[in-house]
Amino acid sequence: MTGSHPRMRMRLIAVVLAVLLLTLAVVAIRADDPLPPVTDLEGNQFETEGRTFSIVKGAAYEFDRKASKWSFFQRVYDPEFFAKNYVVEGERVFVKSPDDGKRYEVTRHFTADFEGASRIADLIGEKTRWTGFTLKSPKAKTVSEYVKLRHRILAGTSDFLDNRVEPSGAEFHGGTKSLRTLSVAATSDKICAKASLQSEFLHFKKGDDFWYSAWYLAKGALPQTIMDLESTWIEGHAGIRIMLGGDGLMFELKWGTKPKWRPRTRVPFPTGTWVHVVAHVKLSETDGLVAIWQDGALVSEGKGQTLPFADTIYNSLEVGISATGVASEMFVDDVEVSDKPLR
Repeated sequence: MTGSHPRMRMRLIAVVLAVLLLTLAVVAIRADDPLPPVTDLEGNQFETEGRTFSIVKGAAYEFDRKASKWSFFQRVYDPEFFAKNYVVEGERVFVKSPDDGKRYEVTRHFTADFEGASRIADLIGEKTRWTGFTLKSPKAKTVSEYVKLRHRILAGTSDFLDNRVEPSGAEFHGGTKSLRTLSVAATSDKICAKASLQSEFLHFKKGDDFWYSAWYLAKGALPQTIMDLESTWIEGHAGIRIMLGGDGLMFELKWGTKPKWRPRTRVPFPTGTWVHVVAHVKLSETDGLVAIWQDGALVSEGKGQTLPFADTIYNSLEVGISATGVASEMFVDDVEVSDKPLR
């Protein structure tokens, strides 16, 4: 980049950051590799959608009930992902770039008020701690299509096609700006559309408390999901998310049997006004805790599995419209993440 314009250099840096942490480690497991011992397979099995699976050393195996035998299904994650990709120095944790080995410090504390930004490229970078955005829509249906679109938008060679993620002064809770996320409806061949902003500088593990606070303003129809805490090290980016069901705010673990924690009583999520959402998750593969407050009132809580695996690292936060089937517009402001209580 020697001799290039400073603004172009910043755009290129933003593109690198946007894709820096999206590379999954490859696991050298093939379908013809020897099966793990049956005792290991049976000790880790679970049921989902009428099928029986087991995860051993990052690989998924399926039990064929008719043949009464196990067979390799697919790679799920690399059990050595932490040693390969992270460096720990005392209380500080760093993730390494897969390209040049550069280290980026990860954290359990994060705030964003979207002030001082006039376009989406202003939000992406090491200083702001946002690393990318997703625009999944009828005009960018596949991962390849919406990643290329993101790169073009950050480089300044393309505008949004239909879905949008951008700082906006049209609505705001505090200051003069918020994050506007806009999505068209999903088409029949896609189960969801997305218009969300991501940060992959987070680091939450088993035993940690994840606290989340943000203000939301919905206009029109409500999206399905408004916050995801995920692991990009797991195939499919498994994680826990805040959803808007028919009875209001709820949690779902996007993994396995997809356990849900629904509202105790119906509490509608209003539109046209700012709503304060506070969430708490105690992270565990067996006995975690969840709770959600809407404008200070506890609306949902429960116990159960909140991590896919004991060694899961949740490293990705996604806010905005992270899943919708209908046309939706959602403003987000004053986002805060911590491992300490937020009220």
